[in-house]
Amino acid sequence: MEILLLLPLLLPLLFIALVIFLIRRSIRRAREAFEEDRRRTEAVGRDPDPGGGSGGFGFGDLFGSLLMPGVWMRSYTYDEETGRWVDITDVDPNDVDEEPAERAGATTATGEPLPPPPGRSRAGGSGGTSRRPTVERPQRRGGLTGIGGLGGLLGGGGGDFRVERPDELPTFANVGGMDALKEEIRDSIGLLLRHPDDADAYGIEWNGILLHGPPGVGKTFFATAIAGEYRLNLIHVSTGDLVSSLVGGSARNIDKAFDTAVRNLPCVLFFDEFDSVAQRRDTTPDQESRRTVNQLLTALEGHRNERRLLVLAATNSIEHLDPAVVRPGRFDRHIRIDLPDAAARRAIFEAELRQRPAARDVDLEDLVHRTEGMTPAAISKIVDSAALEVFRESMRSGRRLELEEAHLLAAIDRYGGQDRPTFEHWTWDSLVLPETIKAQLRQLQHVIEDPDAAFRFGVEPPTGLLLAGPPGTGKTTVAKVLAAQARCSFYPISGADVMSKWVGESERNIRQLFERARENRPSIIFIDEIDAIAGRRGEAAVHDSQVNQLLAEIDGVAGQRGLFVIGATNRPDQIDPALLRGGRLSRTLVLGLPDEPARLGILRMYTARMPTVAVRLEELAQATQGLSPADLKALCQEAAMAAMGRGEPTGVTQADFEEALSRLRADDRVAS
Repeated sequence: MEILLLLPLLLPLLFIALVIFLIRRSIRRAREAFEEDRRRTEAVGRDPDPGGGSGGFGFGDLFGSLLMPGVWMRSYTYDEETGRWVDITDVDPNDVDEEPAERAGATTATGEPLPPPPGRSRAGGSGGTSRRPTVERPQRRGGLTGIGGLGGLLGGGGGDFRVERPDELPTFANVGGMDALKEEIRDSIGLLLRHPDDADAYGIEWNGILLHGPPGVGKTFFATAIAGEYRLNLIHVSTGDLVSSLVGGSARNIDKAFDTAVRNLPCVLFFDEFDSVAQRRDTTPDQESRRTVNQLLTALEGHRNERRLLVLAATNSIEHLDPAVVRPGRFDRHIRIDLPDAAARRAIFEAELRQRPAARDVDLEDLVHRTEGMTPAAISKIVDSAALEVFRESMRSGRRLELEEAHLLAAIDRYGGQDRPTFEHWTWDSLVLPETIKAQLRQLQHVIEDPDAAFRFGVEPPTGLLLAGPPGTGKTTVAKVLAAQARCSFYPISGADVMSKWVGESERNIRQLFERARENRPSIIFIDEIDAIAGRRGEAAVHDSQVNQLLAEIDGVAGQRGLFVIGATNRPDQIDPALLRGGRLSRTLVLGLPDEPARLGILRMYTARMPTVAVRLEELAQATQGLSPADLKALCQEAAMAAMGRGEPTGVTQADFEEALSRLRADDRVAS
């Protein structure tokens, strides 16, 4: 019992003793290594520590041994005679005739490239271009970086920036499409880079270029291609390279990034996901973020006159950037990279298939047509998925197979997954509608599949459609068939899916719905009973906010192809008039009750697979005046159920239909 009481006191003492033991052992090993290094240097007649034995820290040999760079780092050079990498850690750098950086791209006596040093591997190729490893000068690190990760704790992390040489980078030839952007870069930045003196004569200056656009459109790859096209070194700075756990560490890392760029001129300093670095200071209470933005502004101003330094940045949301960063004089040139058009998608497919064993009869026009509204990243993913499928089949069969159009089309169908409709067997022939309405719906299908057709006539494609009519007239079915025939992702929602009792939750649900639809374009958003979501404003303030959000999202659809909104309602007079104006749900189709020929066609469609006996459909069509298509479907189901309950083996009779019709009429009278 006494031992248990003393245990809480003994555990801290044991822990302290263990820490002291580990520290003493580390010091003893470091001292032994230092003594060995001193004996070795004395043997070659050099002073082991011209700086005073402690590396300038003033703590004597004890900490000097810990902070010796040679204890924690080794340096290598390549020996052409032996074909091996040689340890040169103990060799005076002044005695080395050839710097490691000068050996970039060197070859052996047989003409083969130098093998990588121990612990390094070659960088992989991308975009059809071969990449060579970046050979960098070995850097002397402080001793604290090797003591069990203590250096990372004290230094805050980050601040290490890799310099990519021009030979490693893609060029404009590897960028599919974007011809207008390439020409804009050639006529602006390209001229300034190639003729800096003439630009000075005309007083032309630049400071930064901001690339913005939706995710996956190729902003990072295009920035890399700019560096490769004009033979500039590239420093790719991400958020992880700048974030530090210490106060002021992120600001110091920004300075390090600019200093590294200045040491490797000419250079492109590229900030990826720029909104995470230069976020608005007026909405951020974090003082570290404010300090980081301030240091970024200072660094931009301080390096403005360096002609050989080009600062690029990329972001998905330019509105989240601090206004002081994007004002004229800093990132004063904004280039938007949007979704690729038909010509750009064709160029992307050509670039992706160029280095693959693709069949010659691949119809690129069909692929371009099927990928309307997709990003370059999505197209690349589709080609990779198809190539993987062909590779899998090739390994199973043992034969070299080609990448055919069928594989690519299957990959396109797989893209989007569960968001694709599951009723592909429905066609326009399955719907009994007036020919005028069916013709308008087919026209909308064509515009959804090929928006460029509308642009060729000088108009923008419609963004929305309102289906109005009594209950049961097939509004939901029309939306499903339109999505299936246009091969679009389908998002059916109702008021219950959007509305919430929490303030702001309804608006967020609407925003997330449209974001998901944009990610899986081409898409159709079907809002059933839209009058419950977008009723007339002015009756409830909470309701007004969600109507405003819906209007804002539909307005955003106008500038982004591949997204179509369909609303359905029984009461079009209850919808807010702003929703029905041009540019939103600009077209309204009224689906009324079917006439006698239409009812006969609907009855024939629903009884086509039904075992009927002497059923007079013409008489039933005359007797069902005022019934909707949904009522006629229920009539056929009730008749089949009556025959099944009676145990009739032959099939459904006229009496079953008459009994079902009388029951249906009675239910209508009770409901009314």
